[in-house]
Amino acid sequence: MRVPITILFIALTFRAAFCAESEKVGALIQQGDAQVASHEFRAALETFQEADKLDPNNPDVLARISRQCGELIADAKSRSKAMLLAQTAFADAKRAVELAPDNAKAHLSLAIAYGRMTDFTSNRVKIEYSRFIRDETLKSLALDPTDEYAWHVIGRWHAGISGLNFLLKYFTKLVYGGLPDASYEEAAKYLKKATEIAPQRILHHQELAKVYVALGKRALAEREWRAVLKLPAADADDEKARREAKQGLGGDSSLHASASQPASSLIPPLAVIATDPWTPVTADR
Repeated sequence: MRVPITILFIALTFRAAFCAESEKVGALIQQGDAQVASHEFRAALETFQEADKLDPNNPDVLARISRQCGELIADAKSRSKAMLLAQTAFADAKRAVELAPDNAKAHLSLAIAYGRMTDFTSNRVKIEYSRFIRDETLKSLALDPTDEYAWHVIGRWHAGISGLNFLLKYFTKLVYGGLPDASYEEAAKYLKKATEIAPQRILHHQELAKVYVALGKRALAEREWRAVLKLPAADADDEKARREAKQGLGGDSSLHASASQPASSLIPPLAVIATDPWTPVTADR
């Protein structure tokens, strides 16, 4: 059966347009990733939003938008604007997971978005979100066990939950049914895995040192602080980590982990994680 020349021409024209659009989206993603690497987060968000207009169902683009919205929360001029950014980050990450349930970065984006949303929710919702943070991170790891940041997030989750004081844990169990099990030992294991995958990343060593302090393993904490000082600082957060490492090696008691956290801190501060550059999302994830 011969295909009419008009239909064939239309099909070829449509295909050419689709390919051109895909190439433009790819170029925008590369441009945005370069802006992220240069810490131009607002510019990166605008670039990814432009890509989203061309391809509104691209989970990789949505995950990137989620991350950039999260990056800008700290600079928001008001709580309402910060909440809007957190809600946008959450909505886009959730949509990315719905579109691509086998995308590891989408699940990790959603885990971090849940963490950010805890600043704008009730205590009951915080408890619920704590479970989602864990679950989404574990889903990400099941899909991509090589992702350093997923190991970091689950490690931070264990450390944050473990740091809650006894009375707060008891109250949480009495009122909300309790929190998922967590331990500093597990936190150390997961953060150590992150340092093994990406030994050049200062924040992995920094958080692992804090956990070792909480476990009373001073020698291991000092090893991680020395690792921090051997690495070049990539940004202001790394510079802060280097200062903390020097203080830790100097015996500064203020760096010793507290045995408890205040009631206002029901959830580990996972929002901080997304302020650091992570491995770019790729199409095959």
